[in-house]
Amino acid sequence: MADVKFPAPTGEYKVGTTTFSVIDESRFERLGNDPGTTKRRIAGRFYYPVLPEDAKDLPYAKVMSDVKANALAKTFHAPVKPDDKPETFCYQDAKPAGKFPFIIFSHGMGSYAESNHSMCIDLCSHGYTVLAVGHAYEAVANEYEDGTVEYLEKNITKKVYQPYLKGSIELLKLMYNKKLNNEQAYEKFNDFQNRYAGFILDRLEERVKDIKFITDEAVKRFPDLISDPDNIGVYGHSIGGATAYCLCMTDDRIKAGINLDGMLCGHYEGMTMHKPFYQVSCDDAVTTQTRVVSNTDAPVYWSLFKNMRHQGFSDLKFIIPIKAVTGKMAPDTMHGNLIKIQKSFFDRYIKGIDEDVWYPENDEFKRRS
Repeated sequence: MADVKFPAPTGEYKVGTTTFSVIDESRFERLGNDPGTTKRRIAGRFYYPVLPEDAKDLPYAKVMSDVKANALAKTFHAPVKPDDKPETFCYQDAKPAGKFPFIIFSHGMGSYAESNHSMCIDLCSHGYTVLAVGHAYEAVANEYEDGTVEYLEKNITKKVYQPYLKGSIELLKLMYNKKLNNEQAYEKFNDFQNRYAGFILDRLEERVKDIKFITDEAVKRFPDLISDPDNIGVYGHSIGGATAYCLCMTDDRIKAGINLDGMLCGHYEGMTMHKPFYQVSCDDAVTTQTRVVSNTDAPVYWSLFKNMRHQGFSDLKFIIPIKAVTGKMAPDTMHGNLIKIQKSFFDRYIKGIDEDVWYPENDEFKRRS
């Protein structure tokens, strides 16, 4: 990753980081080589504010390990190589600046906990503690405190729709049907997920359990980093964004959420969203995300980025800047849009700052309603 350049965070604080992992003894693992024989493990990376003087002369932490870099290269068939001194703009186990509002991040399937590292550190630099959660067997690699690693479930991409070929065709039909209004699109998407997306619905349920469990453990283990454990924001990419939506629906501690281009899977019949939510989309997936404006009595924000692709909402836009994978918008421009969205949204609904939530205004963007 020697040629990869992550943007520096824009806030007043420097950023510290530490990793930890937990075991949920109440659940058996349902994926892997021996499902049903081991207990579910969850990995986490904390990002937290640090005073500039306490970060002086400290080296940058190595966030992308050799294990994850090699696993990422294998998954995306790309020349991703670990580097001894990447500019991560965060410092391993630096002294915390105090307690701050708490935000949780959930990665996409086939990605990794730090997939949106550049967004996490920027949010943290503005006075937030951020926990990036690693979901076992859905991450290219999950690394644990005991030194062990769990890799991406074999052939997981072929399990997401059942049967895979028929499900994929039906999803493409839905995605490219731009004549549907929001209600029609949600009706067709709900029918699609009920027919073909049982595996995704199952993983969504397990992810929600992952985050609820690791949040409980994080509050116990790191009380000096979190100012209010009952006032939490959540966001995620892909199925991580769907996880954020589900958490807003089902966890009273979660007060607001952001979905970065995730299909809004989940069963919500008869349920109303009471939390502010921000949907970020690209053209490809917009018809799978219209649930965001259904059955809600809270503020909804929806940004549609034209000419973007799904992976452009993660750090892959810097690591593998291939337009067919990440979209046509310049990576730094897209990053700038995303960090303004997340900061303004969480400032308003987690910090309680009385300012408008920011919408991007450029030729590659349009507001969705």
